[in-house]
Amino acid sequence: MIFNTPFAQYAKGDLEIRYQKKLNAGISWANRIQIGISLPYNNSNILPFSKQYVVGGSNSIRGFRIKQLGPGSYLPTADDQRYFLIIGGDYKFLLNSEIRIPLIGSLGSAVFVDAGNMWTKDTFLFGKAGQLKKSSLSELAVATGFGLRYDLKVLLIRLDLGMPLRKPFYPEKERWVLNSIDVLSGKWRRENLILNIAIGYPF
Repeated sequence: MIFNTPFAQYAKGDLEIRYQKKLNAGISWANRIQIGISLPYNNSNILPFSKQYVVGGSNSIRGFRIKQLGPGSYLPTADDQRYFLIIGGDYKFLLNSEIRIPLIGSLGSAVFVDAGNMWTKDTFLFGKAGQLKKSSLSELAVATGFGLRYDLKVLLIRLDLGMPLRKPFYPEKERWVLNSIDVLSGKWRRENLILNIAIGYPF
């Protein structure tokens, strides 16, 4: 404490590796791995909310919305989404891979696969389901989809349509959801197709 006022105590480090390969006819293969590790200590059970790792959304796992995934196998409730400005964790693993394909003029496209999740140091907020443990790699979310990019030279407008392939908040033997894909069902589309609109490449 400083002047009897508690303050956050933590150490935090991030590693990011990118690899891009030109194929042919302007096609390229882009990849990214992100690993985030933090250690809250002493008077901090968790990272400050503004410093927590998050997953989901247009620059992360594009088949899931922000605040609707993780930590771990935890499924955020409606109250969590309403009252938490950020639903995050103390550790993060993220893998993105996409094939970028030019179309006509300034219009391009991409096919992508994203995987990852985040976890907490302890059970303070989200219980054991959100805590990092030996079996945490079995809690990876996986999504796929395709996108369009329009290059205006000064900026790039991006639309990515993603859908989940693996939902870590389902029971362990039911997490792969390929058998339930039903693009003709309006209910399935509302629950699973996520449109991400963003500026610039995702990575």
